[in-house]
Amino acid sequence: MNSLSKRFTENLGKFDITLDDAALNYLTSMLEVMSTSDVVPDMSRVRESTEMFLEEVEVEPRRMDEFYRALGGGGGVPASDLKQRAWVAESPPIAPTDTETKPLSAVEARRQKRAQKKAAAVAPSTASRAPSVGSAIVATSQQSRFHKETLSTLSRDIDMHTVNICVNNLDLLVDAHLRLKEGVRYGLVGQNGVGKTVLMKCMAEDILAMPNNLHILHIAQLETFDESATALTSVLEADRKHVDALREYEGLHAVLGAGAASARAQSDTAQLNIAIHTILVSRLAATLATTRQLAIKRSGQRGHEARQRQVQLEAEYAELDAQDPQKYITAEMTTEIITDVVDKHALIDLGATRARARKILRGIGFMEREVDAPVGTLSGGWRMKIALAKSLFLRPDVLLLDEPTNHLDLPAILWLQEYLMKEIDGITLVIVSHDREFLDNVTEETIIFRDKSLTYHAGNFSDYIQNTEEQRVRKQALLDTQEKKRARIVASIQHNVQQARATGDDKRLGQVASRKKKLDRLGMEKTEDGKRFKISYWSGYHDSARAQVEVDRGVKTASLKVPEPEPLRYSGPVLTLRDASFRYPGQTKDVIKQCSIDVRPGARMAFLGPNGCGKTTLLNLLTGVTRPTAGEAYHHPRLRIGYFSQHVVDSLDLSRSPITEMMTRHRGVTEHECRAHFGSVGVSGDVVLRPISSLSGGQRNRVAFALVLYDAPHVLVLDEITNHLDMGTVEKLVEALQGFGGALVLVSHDLWFLRGLMEGLNEEEDEGDGEDEGRRGVFYVVGGGAVKRWEGDLDGYVSLVMKKVRKGMAV
Repeated sequence: MNSLSKRFTENLGKFDITLDDAALNYLTSMLEVMSTSDVVPDMSRVRESTEMFLEEVEVEPRRMDEFYRALGGGGGVPASDLKQRAWVAESPPIAPTDTETKPLSAVEARRQKRAQKKAAAVAPSTASRAPSVGSAIVATSQQSRFHKETLSTLSRDIDMHTVNICVNNLDLLVDAHLRLKEGVRYGLVGQNGVGKTVLMKCMAEDILAMPNNLHILHIAQLETFDESATALTSVLEADRKHVDALREYEGLHAVLGAGAASARAQSDTAQLNIAIHTILVSRLAATLATTRQLAIKRSGQRGHEARQRQVQLEAEYAELDAQDPQKYITAEMTTEIITDVVDKHALIDLGATRARARKILRGIGFMEREVDAPVGTLSGGWRMKIALAKSLFLRPDVLLLDEPTNHLDLPAILWLQEYLMKEIDGITLVIVSHDREFLDNVTEETIIFRDKSLTYHAGNFSDYIQNTEEQRVRKQALLDTQEKKRARIVASIQHNVQQARATGDDKRLGQVASRKKKLDRLGMEKTEDGKRFKISYWSGYHDSARAQVEVDRGVKTASLKVPEPEPLRYSGPVLTLRDASFRYPGQTKDVIKQCSIDVRPGARMAFLGPNGCGKTTLLNLLTGVTRPTAGEAYHHPRLRIGYFSQHVVDSLDLSRSPITEMMTRHRGVTEHECRAHFGSVGVSGDVVLRPISSLSGGQRNRVAFALVLYDAPHVLVLDEITNHLDMGTVEKLVEALQGFGGALVLVSHDLWFLRGLMEGLNEEEDEGDGEDEGRRGVFYVVGGGAVKRWEGDLDGYVSLVMKKVRKGMAV
């Protein structure tokens, strides 16, 4: 037993942790594989691969931290050794926790659904809450009787019928049709909380039985980082095949030296046998890892076969690991492995691979110094950018991007837009985003996740909205015409019935029967796809002979109301900066240099520029959060400012409810007043009584916005307020702010949001006589410490940035 596995076993005894024999044998074997290299194993990877076994025996987090500190010698791997860390093979997967589930058979799914309904009847309040991605997920779909057809195909299309996804007691999809065509870029749209992220998780993690030949990647799978690695190394290591190929080559190179063929005869044969044996064990461990994943997630006959295969491979792994390399390895094995490793290494162009990874990182906003900076020094937003870079670098068959534009500035969004349109041919792309302009520019088709089903539109989101509106108008006109016709027929029936009763004329009863048949035939004259109506399209039990006209009423989004401020009775500037400069302590350069800006009542202004150019610093100067190091800042003495900063949501106390949070900040306010105020921004019912930690990102944004609006500010300063808001909420926000009588100061990379507020003024205002000049939208460009007014429109600025982006991509 090597030192690492021995220390692990000794630590179990010291901390009084008991594992069953099978788990202990598996862990010791895995740790032996991970420490066969001469360098010290990566302790973070050791913990990642083993801690779930400790969680299963209910080891407390504090004791677990102490356990791994002791395992790493008190401080983990020394910094000097981290630079030489081994390219170890991906560890076999850990045992499943209670929250992991596998696809169920139809019988098992029905049983679980009945149990969930009983539980929902006992505790109905839990079923009304939004599902969590970490909850137990049950996913089923209709599959062929010939199972192999659903496991691996030559086609890269996905066509799955009767897809059902349930999270705890909530049905997210019911009998849905999941269809993705190879190479098509899809936009997946739907309200927050309908289950878009859960659907992506089910596809990427094979909770739904996806075809084995497809490599499906979800950006959330790439959010685990080695704190000591650089951003560039993190992206390179995302490609496990290249990592394993390089690790195997480096292991052989250390034994054989530079001249493989000639040096082999002079090298230590014993060391070479150990290296070959290590490669064989690592490869079998990787195969076993994949088999374990299938055994966990499959059910029925396929699950039984996968578990049999797992048992077989575990026996082969144990047998191979126990072999003496000096007796087991033959000359033929050595020649075959060396040839295979050298051939795989020859196919890897390290220079081109590193250049492509560096280009992706630079494209999404990394400076050269940040590309080579340790991940541990980067914030959460930059780590999300690394996860995005990993997903673009890997080039899977199906790429699932969930809110990829969050934390990206306009240049990075435009670069990503160009990259997705031109650099990923042949990859099926599914994007969840609330940035309408980005979706319109990138996507070719739209998937609508609504009412527990998936519908498809052959066009981008704006085309879908336009088509939906046209269909709504057409169907409403058809419905109105049919209602008038129905009213005439009903009146005729009633008249003929009365006449038949009065005169005893049986012919009139025949007319009544004819009118009733005509009434029954009212409805859709053509099917939704434009075909002529046939009764065969309308099979089953129905109240009428044809489908009725159904007008799409759209998705209802809670409205927002921005309170009007009391008039200041002052026409001059209410916020002023005069030759203001600002420099952070310890810095030698000014972030803002000699800036002069006036904010008048009713003004509309937006600051443009990439991340890090000083926009937030400028907002802090305007709002009084910071004072200029040179120059002057003036506020009207009665002015009230509402500042929605990038960190206002993070400042909320997650343990409090929205009402408690407001009462804490504003002494003397009653619960009734709190409820009324939160209701004005669409936060109502029991939501205001729940802990903020249980609310979705969009609900937290609304709560924070309500707190900002409480004092009815004269000036609203909004810094990236649209993050985590769905399209419907952004639309309602634009509508509310368009009617706001106070001044608006904006920072946003959402072009649709900016256009709606800066260029969506009424014609009456746009053609005024100059008295309302302050309400016209004015853009300022921030960069290099300077703040300059942009004389063009927003499209002109976007075109300028796009030219720079394309020039950078061409280099």
